[in-house]
Amino acid sequence: MRSTTQFSSFVALLLVATPSIAQIITPAPVAKRDGDLTIAITNSYGMPLSLSFDNNAGFPALNGAPQPTLLPIDAVTSYAAPSGWAGRINVGKTNHVDNSKIEGSFYGAGNGDIDISYVDGYSVPIICSVGGQVVSGCNKELFDQPCNAPDNMSEMGPDGRPAVCSNGARGSDWGPPSSFFAPCAGAAYTFPKDDGANTGMITSTDISCCVGVLCPASPKQHKRDLPSPKANAPSLKPRSQMLHGRSGVHGHKRHA
Repeated sequence: MRSTTQFSSFVALLLVATPSIAQIITPAPVAKRDGDLTIAITNSYGMPLSLSFDNNAGFPALNGAPQPTLLPIDAVTSYAAPSGWAGRINVGKTNHVDNSKIEGSFYGAGNGDIDISYVDGYSVPIICSVGGQVVSGCNKELFDQPCNAPDNMSEMGPDGRPAVCSNGARGSDWGPPSSFFAPCAGAAYTFPKDDGANTGMITSTDISCCVGVLCPASPKQHKRDLPSPKANAPSLKPRSQMLHGRSGVHGHKRHA
């Protein structure tokens, strides 16, 4: 575990790396109300993580901690989605718009949906489960390989390692994914119509999501090991060259 001094230093670095974070708090799990869909998130990544969420226009809001917020190492928080909700939770080392996303929709008990999307970009590995069974996501650390064109390494993290690889295939409905995203294709959304990453409607109103390589692996993700990172990893591009596609609709009709 990190000491209080180490944690405070990390928060300071995160504030510098992510100026849009106005407040850093330890989020408490939200109280579940009758009829809500609960999404619990466990940080098994080994460093504090930024969480933020947004809702599709005209849909009810997700209930949770004020945002953006910081989830400490090994901590758990939760969000509650009322019936009629559709949107996403952004998870990453920084509060970047291309972070890995937990996407979902909920129209009452027995009519919910959840998936992990790397369509905008990848920041951290995420797995979501229902009743102990993985329903979407990929636990591979994709930064064990370089983020090269057509993708774009959009931001470095406060730990000095890459924080976000923006996805060059976000505008290609049928892909294919780049070599960076390919190990998670079919397990998490790596291009807009990568629909193998979605298991369809779920009947439970309790979803558990885990962030990190120690989370349960999806049976859909590629079994091969990732290559070792190359010494000549790409340098950070200027912000003026970053991709900023905010595709809330990743080929998922429920998010329309």
